[in-house]
Amino acid sequence: MSLCESSTPIQNTFSNGMKAGNHAGHTPETALANTRAILLMTAAMAFFALTDTFIKLSAETLQSGQILFVTSAGSAVLFLPLLYRARTSLFSGDLLQPSVVIRTAGEIVGSLGIVVSLSLIPFATVSAVLQAQPLAMTLGAALFLRETVGWRRWMAVALGLVGVLIILRPGMEAFDPNSLWMLLAIFGLTARDLGTRILPAHITTAFVSTWAMLCLALLGLVLMPFQGGWQPIGGTVWIWLVGVSVSVSFAFLTITAALRMGEVSSIAPFRYTRIIFALAIAYLVFGESIDGATWAGAALIIGSGLYAFWRERRIMATSTRVVAGARK
Repeated sequence: MSLCESSTPIQNTFSNGMKAGNHAGHTPETALANTRAILLMTAAMAFFALTDTFIKLSAETLQSGQILFVTSAGSAVLFLPLLYRARTSLFSGDLLQPSVVIRTAGEIVGSLGIVVSLSLIPFATVSAVLQAQPLAMTLGAALFLRETVGWRRWMAVALGLVGVLIILRPGMEAFDPNSLWMLLAIFGLTARDLGTRILPAHITTAFVSTWAMLCLALLGLVLMPFQGGWQPIGGTVWIWLVGVSVSVSFAFLTITAALRMGEVSSIAPFRYTRIIFALAIAYLVFGESIDGATWAGAALIIGSGLYAFWRERRIMATSTRVVAGARK
């Protein structure tokens, strides 16, 4: 149960999408494929927002440990057919690969942070702050993967951080210490994405995803005794829990299809449509009123993220032209 979409959800898929964008050209077929991919990306963001909704509804009755156990176990069952289809053994020495360990640990920390955040903090606030995760990924890639980040993208990261601070308002009366769980979620999800980026090519997504879900289920099982043990689950709550597993599975299917079908430069900005769905759900489902600071912070985070993405694409395009010119 990955609760927040990865900036590199499937390493090989991402690479395929980049290649498609580089070679397809601006033809009617490419335009049609991009349109379909944009619709799929938007659908994926709606499914991710729906996943968060089901988690928050479940958290009104259940503790975070039981939610993690039930939904992660359910997601693991859904991933097993993919593992079988990829002809990958669940028990393999690859489980001890440093990249797999980093990714799995990040998934555990990130998912725990999100589940607890959604149980304690307004839905709109959680959704807005989590939009800063791609900027945190830029920071992590520069610090740990030695990727080159120019001053403009550093500025975008800094502005995104300012947006987070505007929403959280540390040191002010409106500050909620529980919001630190959101920062833990961003830290974990960034570690997960960094681990994903350095995964060896032979390790399949089904393998790492299944193990992440099993470890999350184990974490939930460990937490349950400290949170009052197993609580009876009513029919409605079962619907929410099943909804988490099903919606996050559809989210992965649609985001994977989008990345395979369209050009990354065309579809990636539409990941921010998630905040539109989330704010609508916050108002319509949970009756939350969204204050000006949250609107301003979210706008700053999204604007910074879009600029960082645009800048990265521009640098890649320039590098491609230089390489092409050198070959002539």
